[in-house]
Amino acid sequence: MQKIYSITVALLLFGLTAFAQQSVSGKVTDANGEALIGVNVIERGTSNGTITDVSGNFSMQVQSGAALQFSFIGYTSVSETVGARSVINVTLVEDVTQLSEVVVSALGFEQNKDKLGSTSAVVKAEDVARSGETGLLNGMAGKAAGVRIARSNGDPGAGSTIQIRGANTITGSSDPLFIVDGIPVSNSSLVGNSGSRAGGTSEQSRINDLNPEDIESIQVLKGASAAALWGSRAANGVVVITTKKGKAGDKVNISFSSTYSVDQINRRHPLQDKFGQGSGGNYSPTSANSWGDRIADRSGAADEVNETGRYFKADDGTIYYPITTKNSRETFLDENFDAVFQDGSFWENSLAVSGGGEKSNFYFSLGDLDQKGIVKNADYRRTTLRLNANTQFNDWMALSSKATYAHTSSNRIQQSSNVNGLYLGLLRGAPDFDNRDYKGTYFDNNGTAFPGRQRTYRRYLGDNQNATYNNPLWTTNELKNPSLVDRFIVSSEMTISPLSWMDVILRGGVDSYTDRRERFFPIGSAGNVPSRGELDAENFKETEVNFDAIVRGTRSLTSDINLNATIGWNINDRKYARDRVDAQQFLINTDLRNFNNSSLFFPDNTYRHRRSNRLYSVLAFDFYDQIFLNLNGTQEAASTIAGTFFYPAADVAWQFTQLPSLSGSSVISFGKLRLAYGQVGVEPQAYRDRTTYESFTYNAYDDGLDPLLYGGGFRYNDDKGNANLRPEVKTEFEIGTDLRLLKDKLAIGFTYYSNEINDLLFEVGLAPASGFNSVYANAGTMTNKGIELDANYTVFKNRDWQVNLYGNFNNNRNLVTDLKGTESIELTTQSISSRAVQGQALGVLWATRAQRNDDGSLVLDANGFPQIDPDQGVVGDPNPDWRGGLGLTTSYKGLSLNVLFETFQGGDYADRTRFVLYQFGTHADVGNEVTLTQDVVNSAGTVFTAGTTVRGNIEDFGAGPVLKDEQWYTSLGGGLGGSAINELAISDGSWTRLREISLSYKLNNAFVKRMKLTSVDLGITGRNLKLWTDVKGIDPEINQSGVDSGFGIDYFTNPSTRSWLFSIKVNY
Repeated sequence: MQKIYSITVALLLFGLTAFAQQSVSGKVTDANGEALIGVNVIERGTSNGTITDVSGNFSMQVQSGAALQFSFIGYTSVSETVGARSVINVTLVEDVTQLSEVVVSALGFEQNKDKLGSTSAVVKAEDVARSGETGLLNGMAGKAAGVRIARSNGDPGAGSTIQIRGANTITGSSDPLFIVDGIPVSNSSLVGNSGSRAGGTSEQSRINDLNPEDIESIQVLKGASAAALWGSRAANGVVVITTKKGKAGDKVNISFSSTYSVDQINRRHPLQDKFGQGSGGNYSPTSANSWGDRIADRSGAADEVNETGRYFKADDGTIYYPITTKNSRETFLDENFDAVFQDGSFWENSLAVSGGGEKSNFYFSLGDLDQKGIVKNADYRRTTLRLNANTQFNDWMALSSKATYAHTSSNRIQQSSNVNGLYLGLLRGAPDFDNRDYKGTYFDNNGTAFPGRQRTYRRYLGDNQNATYNNPLWTTNELKNPSLVDRFIVSSEMTISPLSWMDVILRGGVDSYTDRRERFFPIGSAGNVPSRGELDAENFKETEVNFDAIVRGTRSLTSDINLNATIGWNINDRKYARDRVDAQQFLINTDLRNFNNSSLFFPDNTYRHRRSNRLYSVLAFDFYDQIFLNLNGTQEAASTIAGTFFYPAADVAWQFTQLPSLSGSSVISFGKLRLAYGQVGVEPQAYRDRTTYESFTYNAYDDGLDPLLYGGGFRYNDDKGNANLRPEVKTEFEIGTDLRLLKDKLAIGFTYYSNEINDLLFEVGLAPASGFNSVYANAGTMTNKGIELDANYTVFKNRDWQVNLYGNFNNNRNLVTDLKGTESIELTTQSISSRAVQGQALGVLWATRAQRNDDGSLVLDANGFPQIDPDQGVVGDPNPDWRGGLGLTTSYKGLSLNVLFETFQGGDYADRTRFVLYQFGTHADVGNEVTLTQDVVNSAGTVFTAGTTVRGNIEDFGAGPVLKDEQWYTSLGGGLGGSAINELAISDGSWTRLREISLSYKLNNAFVKRMKLTSVDLGITGRNLKLWTDVKGIDPEINQSGVDSGFGIDYFTNPSTRSWLFSIKVNY
């Protein structure tokens, strides 16, 4: 009976509830009467809601006495009480505040961009997500003037370089400071001792640990004035990221997105397949080069071999004997390439749930990215969790808490200047050598077996434990380079409002991650140490704790003058720890990665701790709602340096369209002139204010002291400490204007900036009599000047169709003006290095060069060939004359198209891979055959008569045609080190690319409603589909030294990619 009673009561209650509901419908239009599609219509205080259809209509069931909230991006929200009405028609008016763009300050507070005298760039979060890039940085590329972003290569998870308004320091990082939800976070790209920028594995950019789908907005603060509140951490600019949150009073929203990508190598080095391994036109199976016989001239029969002695038995049972006569005409360029490359791919899935009540909201997300690289066995996986929650306890207290966890795992591929590098073995390998059957057992003349050997083009029988260069299949299949990263970012902010005009903000956060890496080289790998087996394990940990106490207040000083004042105090604590063990000389040949299998151990560790505190203030004046003046000041002290340092900033903006004479103009709807000045800095390295002790090893090249003579241990550092260190200081001035014309159809932003960086920090050489080699000191000056232009034009717009064009331009000019007598400073090493040279732009290319006369013409030898200059010098400048981006967005009803081109014009590029392959005889350029029309000589003086067909190329260096053949390409005209004229490796590095093209479709409302969904979007995106450049075989955007300050150099760097992506996004 009780059960029947309960059911009856429940049914009665349900009936009363149903009876209390009513239907309401209507139409939402803009001020011109045009229907607005996709307007959110929410029953306030509930999760009940809908959106308007293609005709602007809506229909829904609501509770009696309900109130409806109408909201749409770019329009002022409207609230309507239903009452007894069943039809509610609403007109939404454009929100001028939204048109003027709300941006985020360096401290994470929203502000009106039209009231700022400093410049910044907004990169729309939806544009980054739509780009299909797995990393946040690459998704920003080409979308902001003055911001250079370049990936290091196409490996999964590979890091990227970001540089704002050129280089601002010589020996430090060019990365800007990243602020996420008000707290600084790391974008480290750590190398450690287990690799190097020049060769090893690709390093990652830690900012890419963030899930792009979690981001609400990205603000790039480019000028010193905008960034000055961060003092000595802001010389490279600041990128302010705000993550998503729920909306108070909003229904629960569920969003799921899924993307699948197909990735391919975007450029392939051209190789020759006409000539075999050897030299002087003769075949040799152990030769380093491919200047051997003409393959087509061979008999085509099976190779003749010696079966009486040593041989190699592959793991599949195939036996290889010493070759006595090479008869086969087979070549293996495609087979060798396909053995290590594949179509890469990734799946990326993201689930987000958000919502809120009257006084609280939340946002939760789960993201997973699983990527397989274009190189086999290269992979990257990122899993992220995020929870953001906000609560308004009462009228005077609110709390915001945000937490994210990211786990990434990867296996990376060795590359670049590295005998275990993929391209080193693949591209130098002879076209007539088959890389398959790479692993097996070598048997010597006595029949003794040596298992676990690799077969390479220079050690084709595996007869030496050191393979010289790895077979590419050994690199991809046998070497292991795993990395595991666990990262937590947690922040909390409490806002207390003791007075109606005052807020007190207490904000704290922690960013902490661990990075566990290994490098595993089994016995038989290339190199003196790896050939005996090596397991190198390295653990990194970085932790940053940040706390701010801020007081903000807004007061009217007069009826026409308002003041917004901010004063704050910050304390920041950063710790870095690295522990490493390099275990060498394995006891047994095994793939097991275990320290117990090693006989030599080399442990070491590093620890750094730095702390700083800042007192800062901002006075923002509003004069007559027309002139806006901001005055900033930061006083900073840090543990790395003695004393305190002050960083001032000021900017002023004048909205001249507020003048009565311009009010209501049909040509210019908004105009602002702005002027800004600021100082920011770069903090010195930790512990350089004192002379420390150091551990060391004997190095015959630059250090004659052997620690074994003193029982090992530590010694007094030969780099002298400097108690008089000061921060590097960048002083910047900028002037510009922001205009909106033709009834807001055309928006233009123009800026001229000029900065000078003084007290640049680097190692200055000392006289040996001082007892030291060098001292870390403030000893340089550098400048940057340039203009930035952003434009956006609405070509056409009506209810169904909209077309927009947008673009950006920048022409930064950098100049190193003083190095206090230091000739040059290496930013990278190798035969062509990137350097700081007085009187040149930072990063100019330095190498051996050709001798020249005073007029710039080449000094030629008796045979008509260039000669090498005994002094190295500047051979190129990788900095562009200008950069730009041009894009188109158009939408028709539910269909949207976005196209983005990016260009880089005028920089030089050191194509060292091509130049070295000339020496090895494998590049397509040196596979050419010419029939001579006249007598010519080669670089050795040998005469070749007319009518002769020879391998090589004809060129006139200024004294008549000459033959560039093996003699030239294996001496001055190609090759390794400083014995060649490396200047000849320099190419025009200009490029233009189709950076992005995407097409999406929003399914019709009828289908969505039947599925009880809010929206469904389908999309297809292409990335880097087309590249126009004179550089051969490689994307000139990639860089041998990865994310280092030096750029514009390639040396067997792993290639970049082009991609097609297919996506779906469902909102409920």
